[in-house]
Amino acid sequence: MRYALVNGSKAEPAPKLLGYCPACDSQMVSKCGRHVLWHWAHKSREHCDRWWESETEWHRAWKNLFPVEWQEVVHTDDTSNEKHIADIKTPRGLVLEFQHSPISPEEMKSREDFYKNMAWIVDGCRNELDKNYFSLSLSKPSVEQPSEFPLRWWGSSKLFANWGAAGRAVYIDFGDDLLWKLLRFDKQTKAGAVSPVDRQSIVSSWVDA
Repeated sequence: MRYALVNGSKAEPAPKLLGYCPACDSQMVSKCGRHVLWHWAHKSREHCDRWWESETEWHRAWKNLFPVEWQEVVHTDDTSNEKHIADIKTPRGLVLEFQHSPISPEEMKSREDFYKNMAWIVDGCRNELDKNYFSLSLSKPSVEQPSEFPLRWWGSSKLFANWGAAGRAVYIDFGDDLLWKLLRFDKQTKAGAVSPVDRQSIVSSWVDA
């Protein structure tokens, strides 16, 4: 985690600093090694949120686009009192989840049912060949649908097959100025469609919403 509570306030890790988890209130220790991304870890070594994944520089770069108070916000279900830590939660309740690792369809649906008003931003560069396969898989848009790019996936990875099952908006990030919104994908035929979205514009729309 990037933040823990130190004297009741959000704080980033620093050597020998102790904090507390904003979700479960257990003690956190700062991990500040030379070769790892500085982060907080539960002293018990077991994260209280089963949906949490180890952060990468990609996660941090995305979080840095939003105010600190929107980052790592504890979201609580009013009925069950279940808690999870949202990567980003805006003041209007929109949750953004930055996903680097693959997740099961069951977990995907669980998160969508829990957060409801949310969108996925997926790291398309996790597998080094996926960006090249994506370029090879794209076709030119039709005159009738100029913003919709047909896609027939040639890669061996399950990037689009996995995320085609999502029930909320999915944006694939291949590290360029454009994100690609997944419109549909059939894992049997490996055919679908995507739409380009300007990275800066979509981030501004989320910030200003």
